[in-house]
Amino acid sequence: MTTLLNVQRVKYQCSCGSFKSLCFLYFCRHCLKIKCKDCVTLEVDCRFCPSCYEHLQSHEAITRKNRCQNCFSCPSCNHTLVTRATNSLATLPSNLNITPENMNAGADADDSVSNSTNTSGLQTPSKKVYYLACSVCRWSTRDIHLADQPTINSWKAQDNIHEGRFNELLQHYKQIATREKQERDRKRYSTVKLRNTIATSATRSSSDKYGVLTPLTRRGIRTGGILKTPSLNENLIPTNSSPKPSDSIATIEPLDETLFLSDSFDFNKLTTITQRLNSVESQPLTIDHLYPLAKNFTSKQSKRCKECDHNVLKPEPSPKLIKFKLHQMALFFIPEVRIWHHPAWSFDDNNPCIISVINQVDEKTLIKLYTLDEIRQENDENNSELIERIGQLDENTLTSILTFPIENDRSVQLHPHVEPNDVDTKINDELRQNDPKDLVIHRKFAKLAIRCFVKIKNSDVKRVRAAFVIEHRVVGISSIVSTPTTTNSNTNTQNIRHIILIDFGSIDEPALPLHSALV
Repeated sequence: MTTLLNVQRVKYQCSCGSFKSLCFLYFCRHCLKIKCKDCVTLEVDCRFCPSCYEHLQSHEAITRKNRCQNCFSCPSCNHTLVTRATNSLATLPSNLNITPENMNAGADADDSVSNSTNTSGLQTPSKKVYYLACSVCRWSTRDIHLADQPTINSWKAQDNIHEGRFNELLQHYKQIATREKQERDRKRYSTVKLRNTIATSATRSSSDKYGVLTPLTRRGIRTGGILKTPSLNENLIPTNSSPKPSDSIATIEPLDETLFLSDSFDFNKLTTITQRLNSVESQPLTIDHLYPLAKNFTSKQSKRCKECDHNVLKPEPSPKLIKFKLHQMALFFIPEVRIWHHPAWSFDDNNPCIISVINQVDEKTLIKLYTLDEIRQENDENNSELIERIGQLDENTLTSILTFPIENDRSVQLHPHVEPNDVDTKINDELRQNDPKDLVIHRKFAKLAIRCFVKIKNSDVKRVRAAFVIEHRVVGISSIVSTPTTTNSNTNTQNIRHIILIDFGSIDEPALPLHSALV
């Protein structure tokens, strides 16, 4: 628990070579490798409004410019606006017999109106209207003198004076993109068609006596099997004339220095940079020109491994559900390492430290611990990639050398990560008796406390960083199937190794006290 919140202290090496915390990594069960955010591709599954959970398809959301039509954000503090209702007195009906002759001043006027209303059998109507208000900063649409709306969803988007210019440029670049796509397709079609017609020209000519070939195919065979492909200028979409270029401003009016000294200038009425960028279409200068902002759509994304093209993260399609169909976080498959204790650092001696290893899998796991020098001395072709990665770690990354108290057979059995019962207690006692006493100093079900020593390389070190290699067994998925199954024929069991980098902190950092379980 000492470094539970300091997740940046212990980092695991990804398959791309970068070091990340375990909670930010994924584990692909097909290629059996750790993946970071740079090793996966993002795929948008659904787009929805985070306020009303309106779910739209991708093309519909793009048509709406990824904005909700029913929900709005406050232009002042960016919180969600609330719709409030109020009553508004409507004008009296025109069929009431009320004239200036029968209306007197003061109370007589009220009596005549009341009598006329009672005579016609009608009451003064009241109409319910709606306005938007922010419950955080108390901003409302009435602050900018925006008229109340008769219905809830009758708010219109703010008019953009530059919309015509934007549409003109958008249409121009769409035509350019279409033209480039047609040119790429034409080259691809020519290459594939040439290869296919030359390879099958003999077979097609043999079946021509039955009259099954079209005249175009026979003409292509007679000309050497090469069919004529349309040229670039024949069927491309003609582009319109280029849009009018923007007008450059030659001179800019100088700022009046007396503007900020005048009594009419008020800084409190100016908008901030964030408020202007939220309303990028209009960029209001003062707060009385702020307009409600349509709520931006958010999305649920799937993450796919770039190497084997399998999903490592797949959420539920419904925006109201927070569960996952597939959730392969590295935290669920790889043992977690934390720092439990380190002393006040000394340059001369080996500094005894204690690290904990926690099993996150629901079955027994056998782990093996190696130092970096032991991996370098191995002449195994299977570990060539791991040895190459260790060689890429420079002295700035590794400022210390981590060793263990015993030299050989550092294998430890980890208890499953399950709710303990009486049977688990007996198994835990048996595992404790088999543990090497010099290496394992504490065991509590799925958690171990392991003793290690850290030797600082030189006196110029500012931060103490060391690394070691851990090996454990994982159960992967065969490449034949694309979903996890419980059958043994579709599983792939393999021992994998990871490089773990531990940052013990600054050289001047005081000693980390012992864990309560070790006192």
